[in-house]
Amino acid sequence: MSTAPKHLDYGLLNSLGGHLFRHAFLRGQQVFAEVFAEEAITPLQFMTLELVSRNPGVTHKDVCAAMVSAPSVLTTTLKPLIKEGVLLRERKDGDARRIGYRLSPKGAAWFAKIRTRIDEAENRLFEGLDKTQRNSLLAALRHLTGRSGDILPPAD
Repeated sequence: MSTAPKHLDYGLLNSLGGHLFRHAFLRGQQVFAEVFAEEAITPLQFMTLELVSRNPGVTHKDVCAAMVSAPSVLTTTLKPLIKEGVLLRERKDGDARRIGYRLSPKGAAWFAKIRTRIDEAENRLFEGLDKTQRNSLLAALRHLTGRSGDILPPAD
């Protein structure tokens, strides 16, 4: 983790949630890149594969909504996964406009293999927090983002 220069006067920045969220987001991206450095996967691709693996046939529209992403961003994110045969596109209910996704057998095997590394990324991201602090922070973030529904138990 990089440290902010101590000689700067940050004013109220380090009291602003948006400012701190931005830095936390960037730290999450850096940790993900370190943990998955040997794999050709981005955080957005990981999120998409997790959604598709849990919801085979999920539509483009639903993945966009779940990730709060523009359809064009998702399309760009998916192109390499489709090209590599990790992800399969399928027409939904015979409607050429509705596209669904599922993992190919190759994609399911690959994602199952690398998915376990997300625990390492999360542990690095929350390094320095004890279990109670980590769970409280995650609960607060779920509340702030309206994602307090069904969740898996946190990693130990």
